[in-house]
Amino acid sequence: MFAEGLAFSIIVILSIFLPITYIVGRWIGSKCGWIAFIPLLYSFIASLMLIPIVSSMGPVLFFIPLVPSIGLNFGFLVDGLSLPIIFTVTLLCAVVSIYSMPYMEHHIGEDKAQHAAYYALYILYALGMIGTALSTNLIQFYFFWELMLLPSWALINIWGYGEREKIALKYFIYTHVGALGLLAGILTLYSIYGTFELPLIASLSRFTHPGEYLKWAVVAMFFGFAVKMAIVPLHTWLPDAHAEAPTPISALLSPAMIGLGGYATVRIIYSAFPDLWGSFSLALSALAIITMVYAGAMALAQDDIKRLLAYSSASQMGYILLGLSSADPVGVGGAMYHYVSHGTCKAVLFMVAGALMLETHGLRSISKFGGLARKMPLTAVAALIGFLGIAGTPPLNGFQSEWMIFTGAFHGAIESHDAMRLIVVALGLVGSVLTAGYALWTIRRVFFGPLKDELEEVHEPSILVLAPMMVLVFFTVLLGIYPRILMDLLVSFLSQI
Repeated sequence: MFAEGLAFSIIVILSIFLPITYIVGRWIGSKCGWIAFIPLLYSFIASLMLIPIVSSMGPVLFFIPLVPSIGLNFGFLVDGLSLPIIFTVTLLCAVVSIYSMPYMEHHIGEDKAQHAAYYALYILYALGMIGTALSTNLIQFYFFWELMLLPSWALINIWGYGEREKIALKYFIYTHVGALGLLAGILTLYSIYGTFELPLIASLSRFTHPGEYLKWAVVAMFFGFAVKMAIVPLHTWLPDAHAEAPTPISALLSPAMIGLGGYATVRIIYSAFPDLWGSFSLALSALAIITMVYAGAMALAQDDIKRLLAYSSASQMGYILLGLSSADPVGVGGAMYHYVSHGTCKAVLFMVAGALMLETHGLRSISKFGGLARKMPLTAVAALIGFLGIAGTPPLNGFQSEWMIFTGAFHGAIESHDAMRLIVVALGLVGSVLTAGYALWTIRRVFFGPLKDELEEVHEPSILVLAPMMVLVFFTVLLGIYPRILMDLLVSFLSQI
């Protein structure tokens, strides 16, 4: 009962602190970030405590029947698949809440009502992501999937940059249309199996032949997940939304939210219909390579550092899709571990971008930077580790996920005796070259070379900006040197499919 209560308490504590943060925030302004930090830190600690429990005792399930006659229940499942996701989301949300305080104080000013609204929406956004990862019921999953959209839209619409209302509307339309595709697939699954419960659907699917309706249900659901992941050609909302969102929110949109499309693919489609999913391997592999290469090339062409990071995120989702398309346990495990590695590395990089904007009065153009390593050495180190991580450099966590993705993709292609699929996967190595290219080229232009005269007064940001970056740098290195912390959980889950 302790483990079940611990899992359920994550949602309860966040829900309780949401109104508290808003009410207290109207009194204390930007300092209410510390109030928001409390439930987020608790959630992260709870996820750490659940790791040894799930490793030794197996999955933890909290279940409340709501309308059993139609298979509608309220349940949370913590297992080898969901726990690495919860670990990453709670870690990022906790550290970014600290980072938000100096950033949003600079961005908003002293308006207490705005600070209160920002942190209340922030907790609601975190609640949506965590609830999505924990859900065992498709209707409950859809509720939390849509719950992610509303606060993130509001955060962009109110506190974003540029044409924020237009960009937020574009983001809302794209992701909501994708969610409608997901809903169509969910309702089709219910018509076939008579239940919304994911474990029961997975069990029933082993005794039924996949019909035409099931194939279309899988296509509809994957369409919704692909929009969230910004897979080319469904990606055009991402560069605008992630580049123009407040930088702390960018540090959650790209590293935490979009990868949940990959998690949902494994949880709902691959876990229940592995053979059907494998029949799409060639098409999905090609789509993954197109995403990796196109988005990587677009990142290489950017001068705005936040747009570069946004395109980089789309390219990294191509890596995750490549691992998923392998339909191989090693490749799928690598894809899910890449969610973790991309999460820590890309959050660091968006924080670095925010630190540069804070210290240079909003400057975002890479061509106007240069030589900042001598003025911001710790920020430069964080940026280097973040970029090397997404480029798959050992001993960082990105290396661990990428070698698994490519190993699984090649193994799956060879096992299927499909020469075309093998060629497509081999072309994926080009994506790695592009990632290293834009990573090293950006580091060179921003932090090395001659220091521009107008940057002479630049210095390291405050401890509230640096400390969250360094925490994530620590986990980036730790999970690269010792991946077993989370990898054993993924292996145990995938071995049962």
